[in-house]
Amino acid sequence: MMRRDVVVIGGSLAGAACARELVRLGLDAVALERDRFPRRKVCGGFLSPGAVESLNTLDVLDDVRRAGAVPVTSARVRTGSVDVEVTFERPGLGISRDALDQILALRAPVMQGHAVRTVHRSGSEFVVDDIVCGVVIDAAGKLSRFSKRRSADEFGVQYFEAGARGPVLDFWFFDDAYGGGVSVEDDLSNFAFLVRKPALAKYLDRPGRIVTGPLAYDRLPGDYIAIGDAAGMVDPFCGEGMRHALETGILAARVVANGIRRNANYEEMKWEYESRWERRWALRRSLGSILRRCRNWFGPALRVAPDRLLNRIWD
Repeated sequence: MMRRDVVVIGGSLAGAACARELVRLGLDAVALERDRFPRRKVCGGFLSPGAVESLNTLDVLDDVRRAGAVPVTSARVRTGSVDVEVTFERPGLGISRDALDQILALRAPVMQGHAVRTVHRSGSEFVVDDIVCGVVIDAAGKLSRFSKRRSADEFGVQYFEAGARGPVLDFWFFDDAYGGGVSVEDDLSNFAFLVRKPALAKYLDRPGRIVTGPLAYDRLPGDYIAIGDAAGMVDPFCGEGMRHALETGILAARVVANGIRRNANYEEMKWEYESRWERRWALRRSLGSILRRCRNWFGPALRVAPDRLLNRIWD
């Protein structure tokens, strides 16, 4: 059997970010990814200003820009009779998840085409297939087999259209769905919507569309350090899903690296990570959920203070 300090299950955005940061911190880590990149994934394609900052922390921001990422300087939100455009205090970026995953995976120790079969604990160590390690991190996404979540009766739908939309993130609320469109590389626009299950059939007529679900926002207590969607989805309205993936990957890597240096056990590292995750993300996740569920009040709030409200959500 081979031995590693850390095994990350999943090599998409959160897993690749985590593995890259672990190596940058001097640990022997690998992310095991069942798919091969590039590959399609339902995603809004919007990197918020905070997510852009995380890419800079990982030293891949220049690579993302060279891949054709489009600067996004404002958001246009439409709900009911309200239609407002808000200028960002800091710009975001538009890029397809296909391109972003490939960039991160090429710059991190990601073993593609390796679907994890078994994980079990042996004393103070773990055995992941044929790899012995001291720490396991679950980055296997919202459908992870290794972290339990509470599912919602909602599905994600994503597709591309030819033609760019300029530097604006468009976001719409409908009775049975919400989502938006943003310019990405290759003169394309990326559209993604969250749709309630009874209305799903109405959103399946777009050429090239892909669907995922049911979605799961809340993670239940589990055995492993969980990052990205495996830790629980951030409400898509926040536009912070990719930031959450990147930040939690970086956070877990730093907590684990520090824990290994001071000989902390796995439970101590897991507790520290979850405590810091809670402080960083619990309020933001709750705010996104409340705004989505209370859209009747959200429209009037946008009329009163749109710039301040949306910049607090997206930055």
